[in-house]
Amino acid sequence: MLLRFKLWLVDKRKSWKGFWFKLLFSGSKLKIGKGFKCDSWPELNITQNGRVIIGDEVYLRRNVELRAHGDAILELKGGNRIDRGVRLLASNQAEVIISEGARIGLYSVLNGGDSIHVGKKVLLSGFVYLQTSMHNHDKGKSVQDQGYSHQAVVLEDDVWCGAHVVVLPGVTLAKGCVVGSNAVVTKSYDVNQVIGGVPAKKLKDRN
Repeated sequence: MLLRFKLWLVDKRKSWKGFWFKLLFSGSKLKIGKGFKCDSWPELNITQNGRVIIGDEVYLRRNVELRAHGDAILELKGGNRIDRGVRLLASNQAEVIISEGARIGLYSVLNGGDSIHVGKKVLLSGFVYLQTSMHNHDKGKSVQDQGYSHQAVVLEDDVWCGAHVVVLPGVTLAKGCVVGSNAVVTKSYDVNQVIGGVPAKKLKDRN
């Protein structure tokens, strides 16, 4: 009985933290739906015309960072669980969309210099990196002075990325793809393919 009471109390604290965050910070640039919970208030950084939209029943663990800059939109559609230390960034004119039921593991980074679409029920394990931007690196000039090129990343529904996966700009992982831990994904893959390695290659199809 005591254990159940403690668990109830912990869950209530998450709900109260979410309630106060919504009450204090909601506005034209931040929309928050019903049932928002958080272990600690997220680090929020919205500049220019950026917007952050948090749907219903979203749960953020500790030290989550939400950033939207330029004309970008960062949206969590609902039913999402975002683990501790995750950074979600949308900039320029990007749309970074986390669809219904998608979950993101601890210390993962979604770097949205261009758009990122994460489909329904996608599972990203810990330390996954979705990268839409790449330094230009022509010879004869400092890499730091050359700016970036950008391409969108798409993870369709029911994709699973194991721990420490890196997905590079321009990649689409079709519905049901599974990516083995530590893979570096440099090109797109078809429905229900299992891939792994550096660079990633097809290993088999899902049964």
